[in-house]
Amino acid sequence: MGSQLPPPPAASTATTHAAAADGMTTTISSLGQDQLLEIFLRLPNLPALVRAALTCRSWLGAVRSSRPFRRLFRALHPAPLLGLFLEVDEDAAPSFAPLRRTDPDVAAALRCGDFFLTSLPVQDGAYTGWGIVDCRDGYILLRNMFSLAAVNPMTWAVDIIPMPDDVRAGSGLSFGFLGFHLMSSEENPWSLRVVCVCADVSRVRAAVFSSETWDWAIHPWVEIGGDNSLKYNAGMLVDGSVYWPFHGEHRMIRINTATMEVINVDLPLQVDVESCNYNAGETRDGQLCIVYAADDFHLHVWIRGVDGDGIGIWVPQNILSLSAEIGRVTRGWLGHLRVVQVRSGYVYLSMKCITPVGILRCWFLSLSLETMKIESLIHGTFGDSAYPYIMAWPPCLIGHDGSSTGHEVEASH
Repeated sequence: MGSQLPPPPAASTATTHAAAADGMTTTISSLGQDQLLEIFLRLPNLPALVRAALTCRSWLGAVRSSRPFRRLFRALHPAPLLGLFLEVDEDAAPSFAPLRRTDPDVAAALRCGDFFLTSLPVQDGAYTGWGIVDCRDGYILLRNMFSLAAVNPMTWAVDIIPMPDDVRAGSGLSFGFLGFHLMSSEENPWSLRVVCVCADVSRVRAAVFSSETWDWAIHPWVEIGGDNSLKYNAGMLVDGSVYWPFHGEHRMIRINTATMEVINVDLPLQVDVESCNYNAGETRDGQLCIVYAADDFHLHVWIRGVDGDGIGIWVPQNILSLSAEIGRVTRGWLGHLRVVQVRSGYVYLSMKCITPVGILRCWFLSLSLETMKIESLIHGTFGDSAYPYIMAWPPCLIGHDGSSTGHEVEASH
């Protein structure tokens, strides 16, 4: 799909002559749906489309009724990054750091949301220790000792999800939860899935929660070897599959969440598997990739491909020296560089260092894999654990076709 905007719709000569003959003035209300959607494609971003679509019922109906329009708008105008959720303290609620944008539509979207997470439930008037475990598709997934919570800050919607207690069946003393991932659909935001991955000695199993059945589907244990050496909370969700790396091994497992097939995937030999400086993700066109930040501030990028025999291999794409550019952004400070996430063609990086007076400073940056340009997002005296929050399409802009008949997330106000 090309990224060029189509030419503006030509006014019908017959319509123009008829309007002139009748002495009538053509207004925006005279536009047909196709012409209106052509105009909407020229809006700068998703927040601007939301404000325009909510102007009147006919405009909202035009957006809701056209899935091809929504698909094209997403291709031309990727949803904006609104800010970062930061883990400040395990006993405090996650903190949200908004990006300082001059766009009034983006600023309006931030003002309307519950980014302080005030809609999270409390117990006996106290905060119950919610920590973020995933953030995607406009939702953040949090966990405490008792349950999970899927929160949409833009709509103030909260779903409290029970923990999958039955997943421990058949396990031994080495059982442990590895992590949780949130899955949803752009065209069906009323339906959510949560993938839980756990391990026991040399086995792994997954459980999948569906908001349509409001229950967990527990899948069988699968032998993977490695003596329970999967890294805790290190999974990466890419195109419906979870990739999980091992400690000290040049491999990771891939769990297909549709079939629950578990296979081994090798890592590029150049990756330092003992570090936390690499991550799997996807390019803007959905290709699986690995991004690794070496100690010398060189960023290595590989794309997953196949060789002449049809065997999967990692194809080197780029090696980029970041020291000069990061030094420019941080005004000369250089420290420990880490790949935080790789999402939709963007690499999110953190760089932390200790100043001469003993203060920890951390910068969060983004890098486009297409342009290779670095942008400074935020910096301050906090740790390097962050979750980028990208705005999702509000459910009100997507027509409900009846395909989801189960639980629907309701806004709390």
